[in-house]
Order: sequence, then C-alpha cells, then structure tokens
Amino acid sequence: MQRIIDTHQHLWDISNLEYPWLDGFDLLNQQYTPEDYRNAIGDINVVKSVHVEGDPAETHVVQEVEWLTDIAKKDGMIGAICAAAPLEKPNVEAILEQLAAFDLVVGIRRMAWHNPGNDFYASPELINGVKLLEKYNLSFELCAKYDQLPAAIKLVEATPNVIHAVNHCGGPNIKDGEFEPWATRMRNLAGYENVRCKVSGIVTVASEDWTTEELKPYIRHLVDVFDYDRLMFGSDWPVCTLAAEYHEWFAALLSVVDEASDSEKDRFFYQNALEFYRISI
Repeated sequence: MQRIIDTHQHLWDISNLEYPWLDGFDLLNQQYTPEDYRNAIGDINVVKSVHVEGDPAETHVVQEVEWLTDIAKKDGMIGAICAAAPLEKPNVEAILEQLAAFDLVVGIRRMAWHNPGNDFYASPELINGVKLLEKYNLSFELCAKYDQLPAAIKLVEATPNVIHAVNHCGGPNIKDGEFEPWATRMRNLAGYENVRCKVSGIVTVASEDWTTEELKPYIRHLVDVFDYDRLMFGSDWPVCTLAAEYHEWFAALLSVVDEASDSEKDRFFYQNALEFYRISI
C-alpha cells in the first residue's frame, strides 16, 4: 500500500486558542482533534503528517506550537510543524527564536491568501522577515492566490537561500475555468530551484459540484512544470471538507496521477515530504 505523508493537515483548539478567521466559517468553527483526523483518513496509509498553522491570533502562535508538541508526543502522527509568525513585524525575530526552540518546527507560514492586497509578499518588511528564516534553518510556506503570485515571485527571487513550499497549488481560479495567468505564473515559480509545491487545497476553489476532470488540467500542469521531484501531497483537512471528504480528494488525485511510475508516486506522496520537512520515521 502506498505510503503517505500528508504535508498539509490542521488541528485547532477553539477552547484555548483564538482563531479570528473562523468567525466567518461556521462549518469549521469547532474543535478538530487527532482522533477526528484519524477517522477522516480511514484506511488511507498516512504514516505521518505535517501540521500547518491554523492561522491563530498573533498572540497565540507560540501557544499553538506548545499544544501541538504535546499532541505529537501523545499521538505520534505529527512529524513536523509549520508555525505561524508575523514575519513583517519588527519584533518577529524574538518570536522566531521561541518557535525554533521546538524540535518539530521546521517551517513558518505567513499567508497572503487572506490579505486584501496583492502585493503583501513583495513588501520589504515581509521579505526581510522571510530572509530571517535562513538563520533558523526554517522553510517558508508560501500561501498565495493566483492574483498574488507576481508578488510571490518577487519574494522567492529576493530570498534565494530560503526554500519555499507553495501551498494549495498557488490558488488557481478553477470555479471560473481560468487557467491563465495562473499557469504561466506557476511555471515561472517552478523556474526557481528553491521552490517546491504542494498539491492541495483546490477542491475548495473548484465548482461546487467539482469533478476529477475539472481538477485534472491544473494538477497535470504542476506535474509538467515541477515534475514529481518537487511536488508533495497535502489534504488541507479539515478545510477541504467544505468541498470534499478526505477520501474523495485523495481518490481524485490518485486518478489524475495514475500513469506515474511507482517511484514517482513514492516521491510525490512520501519521499519528498520526508526529506523536505526532515521527518523521522
């Protein structure tokens, strides 16, 4: 059975941590636990997960990692953590020092996705914050929509010593059938050796009654420009449940990559993540 490392999984504890963005997402505004995650994956052979921050309040970013570290010790599924940090803020290095002290923290995410502007990633303040990640041996989780990718390209170009993992396929506008300019922008991003890409988070930007055929051109394009050596699987659970259950998204993706060799599938679903996130098995 294909070994899986899920590079984009979330849990959150609304009883102790603040997640301001959940106020607009009633279906997700509840507790998500390791047990819920294991129930969601069912018989899919997920051996480890990478927990990506749940966008907590800035005052709770260290507290979230403390909570997740305790879960990792008890449950064993979480093999790496990508924490939140306000990288554009002048006091961020003090926060990075605290986060880097946790063995499981291997990356930082600061989303452009929820930012109303398209130039957030190109701001000097954000770029300087991302540059600090090299000092702490941390990667960057690059989460931008298709119209924010030009700024993301500027960020990548300005931070050649930081490895970036593009989240959610670069946010294509699938529901409106738009392929360009997303496709060209992702090809440009793939031209930088310090960029990887997660195949995740696209069922929620597709049609309400999405099909595998609707997703296929976007996934195939990422295979063309990144190859299987720089792609990684991610579920985006539980956010994906706004559009699909875990097994539905996984089955659709398996169908699209069915022609890949066994070694290509192993790199895509397992080996690339094992190496990128420095996971111990």
